[in-house]
Amino acid sequence: MTSLTIHALDEQLAAQIKRRARERSVSMNEVVKQILAEGLGIKVPSVPPHRDDFAGFCGTWKADEAKAFDVRVADTGRVDPGDWK
Repeated sequence: MTSLTIHALDEQLAAQIKRRARERSVSMNEVVKQILAEGLGIKVPSVPPHRDDFAGFCGTWKADEAKAFDVRVADTGRVDPGDWK
């Protein structure tokens, strides 16, 4: 794969790329690649995000589960001044 750096982007152009990236929930880099492909009339096969590779291993916690976890690990964030003497 080839990398390309674009210097001195106009603020309005950069803002539009950022807006489109937010709307599509993708990176600015991905948006620029999509725009280039569309502009050149190239159909690029869509590649699923890498995080989808791990979807089977990940989950989400319900609010009460997250709170219970935070309560259980709260003490791990406390520093005992006696340990630093």
